[in-house]
Amino acid sequence: MMKKSCFFIFLLVIQITGNAQGLLVRNPAKGFTIWMPAPSFEQALLLGNGEMGAMVFGHPHNETIIVNHCALYLPTTYPFKPIDQAGRLTEIRELLLRGKGTEAALIPVEQSKQEGYPGQIWNDPYIPAFDLLIQTQTDNIDQYQRSLDFETGEALISWKQNGTLIERRQFISRTDSLLVIQIKASKPVSVTFELKQRPVNWDQWNYINENIKYTRIATDSNQLYYSCEFVRQWQPNIIGYNGVGLLKATDGKISRKGNALHIEKATQILFFVKVKPYYFGGYSNKEALASTVKSIPGDYQQLLASHVSIHKELFNRVQLNLNGTAADYLMDGEVMMQQAKERFSPAFVEKQFYAARYNILSATGKNLPNLQGIWGNSWTPPWASDYTHNGNLPTAISSFLSSDMPELMNSFFDYHDARLPYYRDNAQKLYNCRGIIVSSHTSSHGWNVHFDKTWCMTFWIGGAAWASHFYYDYWLYTQDKQFLAERAYPFMKEAALFYEDFLTEGSDGKWVFNPSYSPENNPANNPSQAVVNATMDVALAKELFRNLLSAGIVLNEKKEQMQKWSQILAKMPAYQTDSTGAFREWLWPGYQENHYHRHISQLYGMYDLIDPEIAQDPELWKGIQKTLEERMKVRRNDQGGIMVFGLVQMAWVAANLGDAAMTEEIIHWLSAQYWSNSLATYHDPNGLFNMDLSGGFQTAIIKTLVYSEPGFIHILPAKPASWETGSISGILARNQVSVNQLSWTPEKVILKLQSPIGQKIKLKGPSKSASVWVNNKTKTFEEKNKTVEVTLKASEELKIEINLNN
Repeated sequence: MMKKSCFFIFLLVIQITGNAQGLLVRNPAKGFTIWMPAPSFEQALLLGNGEMGAMVFGHPHNETIIVNHCALYLPTTYPFKPIDQAGRLTEIRELLLRGKGTEAALIPVEQSKQEGYPGQIWNDPYIPAFDLLIQTQTDNIDQYQRSLDFETGEALISWKQNGTLIERRQFISRTDSLLVIQIKASKPVSVTFELKQRPVNWDQWNYINENIKYTRIATDSNQLYYSCEFVRQWQPNIIGYNGVGLLKATDGKISRKGNALHIEKATQILFFVKVKPYYFGGYSNKEALASTVKSIPGDYQQLLASHVSIHKELFNRVQLNLNGTAADYLMDGEVMMQQAKERFSPAFVEKQFYAARYNILSATGKNLPNLQGIWGNSWTPPWASDYTHNGNLPTAISSFLSSDMPELMNSFFDYHDARLPYYRDNAQKLYNCRGIIVSSHTSSHGWNVHFDKTWCMTFWIGGAAWASHFYYDYWLYTQDKQFLAERAYPFMKEAALFYEDFLTEGSDGKWVFNPSYSPENNPANNPSQAVVNATMDVALAKELFRNLLSAGIVLNEKKEQMQKWSQILAKMPAYQTDSTGAFREWLWPGYQENHYHRHISQLYGMYDLIDPEIAQDPELWKGIQKTLEERMKVRRNDQGGIMVFGLVQMAWVAANLGDAAMTEEIIHWLSAQYWSNSLATYHDPNGLFNMDLSGGFQTAIIKTLVYSEPGFIHILPAKPASWETGSISGILARNQVSVNQLSWTPEKVILKLQSPIGQKIKLKGPSKSASVWVNNKTKTFEEKNKTVEVTLKASEELKIEINLNN
């Protein structure tokens, strides 16, 4: 059978140029400089275009660049279909109604053994492609710097040795989808390039041999090759990848050294890396790919300019200025992160905002960002570096709409739409229901197969509803009716079909969610995570049916269908508070709150759009505050603690509550504890490479400054007190409203809004709002809520000035 090939293409071009000019690396205005090479992969400089990734260590003489590609999930098992949990659903439900969650959670485990599962199954892990090794002739180094410019996506390594200035620049092109490396030297230098398998630990060889059919490395007079094929091959999955290198030179002498290429006495070198996967049933076509790479112009500045024209425009759509001190902006990465652990600085937050934006947009494109974005160094990454839908992935993509990168959402929609057949199997096999279930963990496929007796994830039924939130929110931000009709609405309706079959009616006439699951937490008086009526499941279902009813009006849905959805929504369980006033995590008698946990899943209704049931009930609002404060007691003991996405979500909730002090406290922790010196982000304080914060940090900052619903915008709902003056521009609000400018001082707020459509907006000002001018005309705030109605004319910018009491 012919196979379609996956290639890593390398083109090396050497040209005669003048001597390298100028100073060593400057500190980019939006970026950073570091004075030492990376001691570990977590400190590497990150490059990416949403398809390819690279981790650049920055060693001058013996450099390692880890090459990544978004498609490289190693098939460690042939896919198992979901178990026949539906056949035992009656047993599970009866046990849960009797409070026997542990016994209920054992049933899927028992069933999986009967159906031939080998034990707990993880998703196919995300693996690195290989290492690119670059050896440069050695000498004593006088100076060294490395930097990353967020605006251009270019990393620069620069050093002097024995009077010779050497610069190595690299970026991953968004136009040509390749890694471009240039080495320039003021005097001729010799360089060796080699492709090698990522190092394998002594205890990983059995794992490698069981899962990788072969790895081959070779070279000829002017080409480098790297080939790898997997043992398990199934339709329509990736089955391997190859690397091909092309070398052209106009000066210097090229020779082979084993499987490496050596260039003697060159002054400028270009090295291109291109990645292309091949799949089951495809075929290898390295000649066509090599021809494509040969046609790429061998001019670094031309290639960089083409890339920057796309990357820079995307990156610079949002501008944030928190007016930190000049000295703080000029700090290099090592010093800044050390200082951030000791004090809170608006300049640090601003720099980290841009780093987060750079990281997450670089990780998103052809695929959505996994737990590590698009990067990785290990054959066995934590949690397989998969897509974790019950918290991590929604956090990672949370800023795409509000921070004006809506096109990045296409990877999310494409991923889910492609897996609808799997999601339908999940609903049918696990619950004998129509519709879809999105499982907690996925990578190569979408079947719900990852669970055990403790982490009973086949009981989490909210994944499709949470995904639906983003489909519908895309419509709210863009007003793209075609998208709503053709993609969002069909997905949402399938998510709703599941609930139509799944929900049962309780003795009080309200729906019962059985089984149910509040991600990874258990009641204080019950050791099992298997429960009835987890608040998160209820909140997700409520939001889904509210949104369907709104979408149905836009799309002229049949009256009968609208009535059905209205009736389903009316029978949803009401939110509750417990005897202490805390917002309950489980809406079922007997479960006690367990605040000693890293998640706040029960507060889903306050993550993004505020649930109207909560907004309209003062007792529930106070309950949210009480629950958040209880969680903060735990977090304060650890200055933030483990699992950063839970902490990010706490910042969102605090901001939506209008609690500026608590929001600032959380942002201080986020700024201090969860960044490497190279401004990659961590899962835990000072460790465990992870991109959740890179997605969620932008969202947290934006939520302190702007909250929006259709027809409603709240300005500065939770601005930290330390941000005395500042501005943000380019963010989006719902209903196609662009915030062209939001600036503030202790005395005044200036706001500029624009929309392509004419509409009326209810605008809520800060709590200290005194008076408001709209296009130089006085308007009057409603005194109690500080709201005023303003009219946006199509495509015209509306300027609003709010004077503040002090």
